[in-house]
Amino acid sequence: MNDDIILVVDDDKKISNLIDFHLKKRGYSTHCVFRGGGAIDFVRIHRSRLVLLDIRLPDMSGVEVLRELQRIAPETQVMMISAHADVKLAVDCMKLGAYDFIEKPLAFPELDAKVKHVFDHVRLREEVSTLKRELGDKYKYKSIVGKGRAMQKVFQGVDIAAKSDANVLIEGESGTGKELVARAVHFNGLGKEGPFVAVNCGAIPEHLLESELFGHEKGAFTGAIARKIGKFEQAHGGTIFLDEIGDLSASLQVKLVRVLQEREIERVGGNGVIPINARFIVATHRDLKKLVGQGKFREDLYFRINVFPIRIPPLRERQEDIPSLLQYFIRKHHHQKEELRFEHAALKKLIEYDWPGNVRELENFVERLMLIKGNHHVITGADVDSLEIFSSLLPADDGTRYEEHREKVIGETEKVLLEKVLEEAGGNVSRACKLLQISRDTFYRKIKKYAKIV
Repeated sequence: MNDDIILVVDDDKKISNLIDFHLKKRGYSTHCVFRGGGAIDFVRIHRSRLVLLDIRLPDMSGVEVLRELQRIAPETQVMMISAHADVKLAVDCMKLGAYDFIEKPLAFPELDAKVKHVFDHVRLREEVSTLKRELGDKYKYKSIVGKGRAMQKVFQGVDIAAKSDANVLIEGESGTGKELVARAVHFNGLGKEGPFVAVNCGAIPEHLLESELFGHEKGAFTGAIARKIGKFEQAHGGTIFLDEIGDLSASLQVKLVRVLQEREIERVGGNGVIPINARFIVATHRDLKKLVGQGKFREDLYFRINVFPIRIPPLRERQEDIPSLLQYFIRKHHHQKEELRFEHAALKKLIEYDWPGNVRELENFVERLMLIKGNHHVITGADVDSLEIFSSLLPADDGTRYEEHREKVIGETEKVLLEKVLEEAGGNVSRACKLLQISRDTFYRKIKKYAKIV
């Protein structure tokens, strides 16, 4: 079986043989049939890349053949062959899914160009498909690091969720990697060929979020100078990922319930419904069940999104993964430096730390550490202590949670980083800013801010 076969379908044997002879000279594999039924039978077995299909055949119309080919071999491209009088019909075939058409009498330079264009398009599509499969593997096996029992449960959940199109609710603290898990579900799932569209509901002002999600028509409100396609429409055929869904306003919760129920939307300022075929994955760091009990989150929305829940454990519950995560982030931010190694005392401190910022905090820590250590690639316990991230996060006597200390900790850590980089730059602020990849204004603003915090 040769997937590169071009099937020529025309009841005029002279034309069929002429096309066949010409394309063979160009290096293509070809086959001729003279009836619509023969074309369908051939494609059902051989899966041709391209079918050159005459619009008028003795046993059935070219339109009927086109429809059947799309049903049995949707990946096969079809180019219609039409007489001058049938051009309008050929255009209608393109609306039905034909790739292109060519008019009789055939001009072979035009035929060559169009056939080449089809094969270039097919190869590009296959390359994109391969890249998406590789990307799926990346999100499943590389970016989500974890060998412990807690993360194995997450991987099992991803595998189960990927095999269906059910709505998924991902729960986990900030910094645990909820979007990575969402991407893993998508890129290893049934709709992986479609788009993955992510929206952080908590990062967009409420008055803009509806337009961002649903889109709007021109003139829908002041500043709507053109039609905008919203995230729901952009995700058609793929996945829409709504992060921090617990931050949705009551009015948007009502509208989301309708979207999930009816699978259709209306743009802001529009008066027509638009069908939506997308998988919904949502995430939150909040306790939605508790919010439902408090009347702050709709119960009907909660049950619609909580079809298949996946809980991502905080880093303090999977400390056995910290060594692997450290090495992963070191490789990620290597920048041609020798790989960092951790002495036992340093590693012990990092494993025993609770990491309130979770994996995101750990990655930031590694990045800062590599910047500060420079060419010194052995990390000691003293190096870890020098960043001063632990002392202020010890449990308070009154049971204060770690999160309440976070602002102070970030201030202390980043202040140390700024000071050390400035020292490394010999007091040259411009050079320090270049090393940190920030502007002078940002540098001075951070120094001033953290001087107040610490």
